Amino acid sequence: MNFEAGISFIFFLIIFGFTNYLMMFRRYENYIKKKKFLQKEKISRLYPRGSFIF
Repeated sequence: MNFEAGISFIFFLIIFGFTNYLMMFRRYENYIKKKKFLQKEKISRLYPRGSFIF
């Protein structure tokens, strides 16, 4: 394996890893948003509409 092929392979690995990281990070952010929304929905079901908690 010559030097140029090694450098291009390393560059490919860096680009591939970075894109994979970005996709996983976006998936994680969407998961957190969905989890917070579901948590608020579950809490809102515990109390009847129009009630006030002191």
